Amino acid sequence: MSNALKRLIDLLPKTPEFVGEITSADHPNYKVLVVDGTGLVMCTSSTKYAVGTKVFVLDQEIKRVALSGAVVQIEI
Repeated sequence: MSNALKRLIDLLPKTPEFVGEITSADHPNYKVLVVDGTGLVMCTSSTKYAVGTKVFVLDQEIKRVALSGAVVQIEI
């Protein structure tokens, strides 16, 4: 029987995803202001986004649109 805690930990992402707001859009290159205050990040995406859109960023690549509302950081 495998360890349930280890299986749960294996489901968590290894690289953190950040939420940010697009401040400059020149498809496929974007500047995203990360919500946690770390600053601007140069990102790429195969999908076209508009300025002001909240998105998830992983390894300088925009993954998907983020829902509007408050952002909460959970430390694991």
